[in-house]
Amino acid sequence: MTASLPVWPFAVLAVLVILGYRQSRDRIVQPGTLAKLAVAMLALSLYGVTAAFGASLVPVLAWALAFAAVLFLGGAVFAPRGLAREGAAVRMPGSWVPLGLMLGIFMTKFGLGFATGMGAHVLQELWFVAAVSAALGLFSGAFAARATAVHRFVRNA
Repeated sequence: MTASLPVWPFAVLAVLVILGYRQSRDRIVQPGTLAKLAVAMLALSLYGVTAAFGASLVPVLAWALAFAAVLFLGGAVFAPRGLAREGAAVRMPGSWVPLGLMLGIFMTKFGLGFATGMGAHVLQELWFVAAVSAALGLFSGAFAARATAVHRFVRNA
């Protein structure tokens, strides 16, 4: 069964682990860089939902509600702590949270692709469609919440 798995997901996984590891170190970032990462994760997760389930009401609504909930209610949970302004940039302490979020999106999409390849019947269950869509919305909403918190810090500092 593993012989039929394509190689490219493991290359994507390696890139995500490297990116996540880099974010575990203290660094200086431009606020726009975090916004670009948030947009990339948003696009990846929303694409995963629409590619797997189509652009129908339940998956898109579940994704959007979860995204909005984390963005507006979870900002304090996912906001980076210990930010310091350095000119137009921000010094951010290292965090493993971005790696966890990226791996969450990857594992959800990988599992979804695997289930699709196996023709799993659970893919037709409304609860499963809503749960997977919401999970992807939560992960990408957390990236957006982090980027929003940094922009708010820059604006108020």
